[in-house]
Amino acid sequence: MKHLESGDPFELVGVSRPDGMSVDADREMGRCLIEEYALTGFAASEIRALFANPAYTMPHAIYRRRGAQFVSDLVTDVFGDPD
Repeated sequence: MKHLESGDPFELVGVSRPDGMSVDADREMGRCLIEEYALTGFAASEIRALFANPAYTMPHAIYRRRGAQFVSDLVTDVFGDPD
């Protein structure tokens, strides 16, 4: 494995975002995260569980601020009605 050099475009970089974001900002970010996880093969139920898991910092922050129903509604918007 190659040693990462300074400025390497493949270097893992973490970012944070302030907790005081609006509902619209959380909705947009949450939807983007859900779409990304869906495109990588996660099922709707797995994504809901992922948001509830503190190990997934960004999704979990949205879950803490807005609640399980907010996340569930976003997942349904992306995946469609399960019925």
